[in-house]
Amino acid sequence: MKRHPEFVSRQVADRFVIVPVGAAAEKFSGMITINVTGKFLWDLLENEQTLESLAQALVKEYEIDMELALKDVKTFLEPILPTGAIVE
Repeated sequence: MKRHPEFVSRQVADRFVIVPVGAAAEKFSGMITINVTGKFLWDLLENEQTLESLAQALVKEYEIDMELALKDVKTFLEPILPTGAIVE
């Protein structure tokens, strides 16, 4: 999976949001708010990733166990996948 090129992240005050640009803005007119961990994962999705590779990156960055990392990645992806911001 990889982030769609017509979705970008921006920092607004102390928050991060993912917003559509170009043609994607016609299909999805909202924005997705993410936290610092979500921004970390979003940045990784610039390149092709798997669920496992994202979780492994969380384990390394935040020194958590793989089970929690997988749960966190799934929680991050659940609301974002239906928007088209990430392509599989």
